[in-house]
Amino acid sequence: MSFVSTPNRRKSWFRLLTIGQKKLMVVCILCACALVAVLSVLGVYGYRAMQYDISRVVDGMGSSYLFDSSTPNQRIASLSDISDSSVSRDELPQNLVNAFVAREDETFFDHDGVVLTSVIRSLIRNLTSMRYEQGASTITMQLTRNVFELAGKSLDRKLLETMLALRIEHKYDKYTILEQYLSRIFYGQNCYGIRAAARHYFGKQVKELDLVECATLAGLVRAPSLYNPVRSMDNARRVKAETLQRMLACEMITQEQCDEATAAPIVLNRGSLPVAPVSSYAVMWTRHELEELGSAVPEHAGDISVVSSLNLPMQQYVELAVEKALSAVENPGEYPEAWLAGMSPEAAAATRTSFAKLRRPADMKVRGASNDMKDLLQCCVLVVDARRNHRGKVLALVGGRSAVDGRDRWQDQTRPGRAAAPLLFCCACLPGGEDSHIIARSTEVTGRQLGYDVVRSFYETLKLPIVLPSREQELYLYNGLFQMRRLDLARLLFCLQNEGRGYRISLVNDVWNSNEQLIYHYEPEKSPEYIRRESARTVAKLPPFRLDDKNALMNETLPEGGGQWTMVFRPGCECTFVWMGYDEPANPNATSREMKPLLSRASMNLALEIVGRLREQQRLEMLQVEQLRSEQK
Repeated sequence: MSFVSTPNRRKSWFRLLTIGQKKLMVVCILCACALVAVLSVLGVYGYRAMQYDISRVVDGMGSSYLFDSSTPNQRIASLSDISDSSVSRDELPQNLVNAFVAREDETFFDHDGVVLTSVIRSLIRNLTSMRYEQGASTITMQLTRNVFELAGKSLDRKLLETMLALRIEHKYDKYTILEQYLSRIFYGQNCYGIRAAARHYFGKQVKELDLVECATLAGLVRAPSLYNPVRSMDNARRVKAETLQRMLACEMITQEQCDEATAAPIVLNRGSLPVAPVSSYAVMWTRHELEELGSAVPEHAGDISVVSSLNLPMQQYVELAVEKALSAVENPGEYPEAWLAGMSPEAAAATRTSFAKLRRPADMKVRGASNDMKDLLQCCVLVVDARRNHRGKVLALVGGRSAVDGRDRWQDQTRPGRAAAPLLFCCACLPGGEDSHIIARSTEVTGRQLGYDVVRSFYETLKLPIVLPSREQELYLYNGLFQMRRLDLARLLFCLQNEGRGYRISLVNDVWNSNEQLIYHYEPEKSPEYIRRESARTVAKLPPFRLDDKNALMNETLPEGGGQWTMVFRPGCECTFVWMGYDEPANPNATSREMKPLLSRASMNLALEIVGRLREQQRLEMLQVEQLRSEQK
């Protein structure tokens, strides 16, 4: 008997089902593992978020301080006073609320601090690209980042920020969150908080802001240094228009309002910032440098600690030395004893007498007991480190006779005249040129031999914020009769004497946030070649520089009543710049014959005094270090 086997359909179907069960089991296991992983991550980051004090959200910002680098925890001054920066709900115009919500977080009043779909989309994008590309931040998350100084762009920071945002939303209402957000964020131009921004840009109280101004402020916050109307009106108009279009799309304004506000100009009426009275020129410089650094300093809430490169004992000495030098010019009987160091009694007496006999302008104003600085002779000093690994760091600075006037004269414009001759001579040393083109006694002849196009092209490579003379005024270009900041002139000459390396003269060493995280560090040795090295080496030995006891000296009278410019550079040690003159070149005393010899001698003596004092201090410090080492042995 034979049997014909027939397929067992039930068994085949059951076999297929069995395979499916295994697959289903694997899928379930994977899902369970993923769920456990997600819950674990949420638990870990939830626990970490619980360690933060959420009450800091409404406590307001702390104060920012400037510190001395040589003495640990030695405060020099406060950088800001933000006691009046917070804004209340009744001060917020509806247009301002709408502008920020439309620009930054359209669903702000609907979500619980986090838009889950945006976070998932952001995570997928970042995971697939294997780097941080997309943020998905709500206003609450941005506030979280500002309050707790969550630095860096990473998945870890984003997850922690998300959990903290949920906690904030659970504790505070929407308007409290919005008030704190507007009161903390950075608006450029050293403005922290909407109150400071409204006052600085438009000279108004927050509640007085109109639609154009609200849209402008809401538009600039993503890149304050780039989009603020003081720095770039074109950029400000563009982001204002984008904000208005978003408000229109969200039905917060009508088409007519949008068109009218888009066409309306941004009218600046700059007022004063709500900051502490300036206690020193170091504070002024630091504020300005932080503004210039822009994106180099990551986003922060204003509560920062800035460690400076200042040598505090030297800073205090320079401040006193400047006033003594100016008093010597104003009063024939006064002559600083430091200027007579190393002289015999006879030589000292002759020097003092010869300086006293120099004529003074009859109507020269002399400083009295008051702080009236108008029409007074002024002086600013800059001492820059030239040692290896320290090049470009500011050791001491003075921007005038008193910081009370709020004016740092290193930021003022001047006509460099012959002080800019080394730049022209560097142009003559470029490849294809010949050193014979340099006529040291005449920049005009040198410039004519090089030609307007060559000289202008060279200046443009320096990327200076200056307006160069036109071809019709080419002699102005050759003779340095154009406007530039005194700080830019100092930086160029410093770079030239350092073999053309592009060192940025900086007071800010480090910036720390409130969580004691380093968010900025100055690294001078990474500076690229700014002026061709061979050119710089050649020109550093030519007039108007002169070599004296291993120093490179420059002592030039600036044109058109611009004052006296002095530079003393010792390679590998330090560089001292001194400017002495009047704020207004039109001042009759600025162009008088009597002032030139007075300022020439006083400026050079002051520079040499400062250099001598710094070297003496450095020798004492070295002796102390050696003595400490010997005691340890």
